[in-house]
Amino acid sequence: MRTLIAASAGALFLLIGGVATAQQYPPQQYPPQQYPPQQYPPQQGYPQQGYPPQQGYPQQYPPQQGYPQQGYPPQQGYGQPVGTPSATQPPAPSFDHYSIRFDPLMWILDGRPSLEFEYAIIEPISIEIAPMMAVKPVITDSYKQSGGGVSASVGIWLNGTAYEGYVLRPMIQINDMSYDSTYVPVGKFDPAIDGLLSYSHTETRVGGMLGSHHRWGGFTIGYGFGLLIDTNAKKDDRKFRLSETSSSSVYGPFQSGFSTRVNMVMRLSLGAVF
Repeated sequence: MRTLIAASAGALFLLIGGVATAQQYPPQQYPPQQYPPQQYPPQQGYPQQGYPPQQGYPQQYPPQQGYPQQGYPPQQGYGQPVGTPSATQPPAPSFDHYSIRFDPLMWILDGRPSLEFEYAIIEPISIEIAPMMAVKPVITDSYKQSGGGVSASVGIWLNGTAYEGYVLRPMIQINDMSYDSTYVPVGKFDPAIDGLLSYSHTETRVGGMLGSHHRWGGFTIGYGFGLLIDTNAKKDDRKFRLSETSSSSVYGPFQSGFSTRVNMVMRLSLGAVF
């Protein structure tokens, strides 16, 4: 019984002490803290909502030419502006490769107009093919000619650039020619005595030419002269009758006069370079 009374007295004592302590020390109150609102840098591509731009974060990025708006560089073959050459395309040539020309001089003098097609393999070296069609010469009415041929040459450009300056041309020609006189004999006519009224000859010429070319943009003028040796020519004493009082050697009415085999050639070329 004494133990129960003592425990009750102790509990009452502790209760009274706690109440007294709570009344002596009132709870403390703290003023509310003021924090400034946080500001975040604007994100690219989103509208701004009153936040000032932060240093180091640009507001907008202008679109770059040839690049998509997402900011990624274009892949090869995509996003390429129209007219912009691709990196895979070959570079433009540094010199003109082609030339096409016409030679009116040999048409007037020799009745052999030709077209000249030339291609520059490298800048100082070119190759040329010139087909020819034989027609009646402009400066004579004493005979007609027919046939055709072709010549091939290599152009060695002495100043190092094709289609400009001096050029040396080693050349070969093959021409199949036929000649018919316009003379109409009166009375008895003996070809063995009076001369032939027609004959044919195949020329196989080898030689060279020295020429010079000038150009203004895509237009060009060239000229040259040279000597060619007909390896198929043979000395022939027969004559080609041109009129009642005139005749010429059977081989070559336009024989240069050096010999039966040697012929002088000239050229005047008008055309384009590209």
